[in-house]
Amino acid sequence: MARWLVNNVSLMVLAVLMAFLVWVVASLQQDPIVENTLSAPVVIVSPPNDQTILASTLPASVTVRMRAPQSTFDALGAGSVQVPVDLSQLGAGEHVVKLEPVVRASPAMVLSWRPVTASVTIAEVISTSVPVRVVLEGVPAIGYRAQPPLADPEQVLVTGARQIIEQLERLEVKVNIEGARSTVEQTARPMARSRDGATITNIVLSPTIVAVRVPLEQLSNFKDLAVRVRPVGQPAEGYAITSISVSPQVVTVFGPREAIQQLPGFIDTLEVSVSGATQDVEQRVGLNVPPNISPIGDNMTVLVRVRIEPQQGARTVSRRPIIVGIGDGLTAKVSPLTVDIVLAGPQPTLNRLTLDNVRVEVDVTGLEVGVHQLTPKVTVPEDVSVQSVVPSTVQVEITSANR
Repeated sequence: MARWLVNNVSLMVLAVLMAFLVWVVASLQQDPIVENTLSAPVVIVSPPNDQTILASTLPASVTVRMRAPQSTFDALGAGSVQVPVDLSQLGAGEHVVKLEPVVRASPAMVLSWRPVTASVTIAEVISTSVPVRVVLEGVPAIGYRAQPPLADPEQVLVTGARQIIEQLERLEVKVNIEGARSTVEQTARPMARSRDGATITNIVLSPTIVAVRVPLEQLSNFKDLAVRVRPVGQPAEGYAITSISVSPQVVTVFGPREAIQQLPGFIDTLEVSVSGATQDVEQRVGLNVPPNISPIGDNMTVLVRVRIEPQQGARTVSRRPIIVGIGDGLTAKVSPLTVDIVLAGPQPTLNRLTLDNVRVEVDVTGLEVGVHQLTPKVTVPEDVSVQSVVPSTVQVEITSANR
């Protein structure tokens, strides 16, 4: 047996090798080895300590060429191939970072990848308090003067890269006071400005919102007066004044300080006649300006609107019901002979009602001989409403005309 083994050992080795080769060929046919190109995301696994990335050429992903069995590629999931970047040990300054893909699957071989490096500039993060400067836009109403604005808080903590913070000169908050007559209060986000006025970004503000208050002072020889309209006369009978409006509602006047201080808080218009009016009155009228006092700008006249509407009233009328829809050979008798209708609407319209304006009909279409209780239908003008009908139903007796 020993001699046989010695004489045939080469044949046995050859047989094993042939069996392994057959197994390899069969495996490659079922799960061939292929090459593919993948996109591997670049992931910062550790940011710089107490610092920030000021600039970098780090790509979002790296193109990776891999060789592996097809089953390995089929099993790849999200995060199986990544390019981790550790910046925790980098200090301030510019650095070249290696981009090396990591494959969390096997068997697999990375053949190549692009790009292989990237540059990263690390900056020291600092914080500083910066005063808030309020910038007023526009001008207040004539006769008013803006007082120094107040910001709350007066300073804001700004955090960012040292290179950016060193360019920062001020924080601006803009407030519009155009035409204002009283203290202006607004909230706004401060804008960071450099020495040349350029806007600075990539910083963090705390707090992010600033409240601003701009007091306004009225000059001693100016005064705001509410406008009071003076209507005279009465509208036509049945009509009434329902509202009075004026534009502008407040006018500014100026004059000697002593005269201004003696003025009441209002100024009258000249008379606005509404005598006999049946519709709205709209006209531009002057102001009853005291001596030595002058209105400002275009406030010599104001636009007055007096709304005139019919007064609402009520009226009760009696009408005889009219039978409609009576069949051939039939007659009808209604009881009672008249009904009372309570109406509501504009008084002038109610005063002009005639027999033709208010009709009461009882429809007997399709009804046969007999006694019927029916609800009358009342027809009135469009702007008049029926409040009630007394009685609400009437009796109709239908008989044959041959009886």
